[in-house]
Amino acid sequence: MSRSLTITFCCNTAFAIANFRAGVIRTLIQQGHRVVVVAPDDGVYMGVLRDMGAECIAWSLSGRSTQPLREWSALNELTAIYRKVKPNLAFNYTIKSVIYGAIAARRTGVPTVSVITGLGYVFLNRGWVSSIARALYARTLRWSREVWFLNADDEETFQSLGLVEGTRVRRLPGEGVNMNHFALQPLPGSLAAGRTFLMIGRLLRDKGVLEFVEAARRVHKACPTTRFQLLGAADDENPTAISRKQVDEWVAEGVVEYLGVVRDVRPSIAAADCVVLPSYREGAPRSLLEAASMGRPLVATNVPGCRDVVLPEVSGFLCEARNAQSLADAMLHAATLADEAFTAMGLQGLDHVAKTFDERVVVQNYLSTIDRLVP
Repeated sequence: MSRSLTITFCCNTAFAIANFRAGVIRTLIQQGHRVVVVAPDDGVYMGVLRDMGAECIAWSLSGRSTQPLREWSALNELTAIYRKVKPNLAFNYTIKSVIYGAIAARRTGVPTVSVITGLGYVFLNRGWVSSIARALYARTLRWSREVWFLNADDEETFQSLGLVEGTRVRRLPGEGVNMNHFALQPLPGSLAAGRTFLMIGRLLRDKGVLEFVEAARRVHKACPTTRFQLLGAADDENPTAISRKQVDEWVAEGVVEYLGVVRDVRPSIAAADCVVLPSYREGAPRSLLEAASMGRPLVATNVPGCRDVVLPEVSGFLCEARNAQSLADAMLHAATLADEAFTAMGLQGLDHVAKTFDERVVVQNYLSTIDRLVP
């Protein structure tokens, strides 16, 4: 790319852009390109993105709304943004941004790439919202120049449902992890002292929070020295959100510690021995990638996304989704593993992430795509 281009990144949260795509944004800005982020203004991460050198435009999108007039207004607002910014290429993430971004791009003649970051609520649950979402995917994805998936299972699901044409499909190796930023850290605990299990993510039922709490009760009963921590936002807009009141009740019971929401997860990962994600389905689970990069063994469900990151019995343990006993068995195995084997497991995960999910590979995918799609 010898000339300066305008590239937009559109998403339902500024946090996701700042946290997952910082590497590619910084690279594009360093190369002299104009990067414009379009997302709802959360009062925090728009500032983080501006500090990187990106322009930010607040978008009045609600992730939870299903009101037709409000959704029509959000679509028209995004169309107006594209007309004003005139991007050479637009990258759109998460369901509403992908669907509305494709429509806005078609209206304005902007080439767009739709990134399917995970199947989420509308594929895990049935109902009229799910049916409408699938129909809109089928209609609008044909207007994208390319459709990216973060794992093979999600790609296969879209293909089997006839939601996307295979000729324009590409697979990205996750969102990538900056392995210098998430550097190897020594394990804090030991078999004798007891191990700390940390779950990171939005506190949603679909993430397996209820199973994590119930499994924690069972493991703690067998191994009283173990500790269990939750890190992430409660009271989310998602329909499957766990309330802060419920979290406070678990803390009062003594089953888990709640770490709240933090800007930098590295100290929390460094203070934990094992990172857990009992999700029902993932795109490319960032918490597992970051934890593995820091040398932490993993426990996760045997579902799309998670099983791409965890090497069973090598870098961690896989369990059944929606099954608290299976999760408890996996965590108990990790809790009672000899120190040498436990440390080796974390190093195997680090090696796997370095070979497969290094951020530099992902950034190069973006740069080659821009070269290919922008005349």
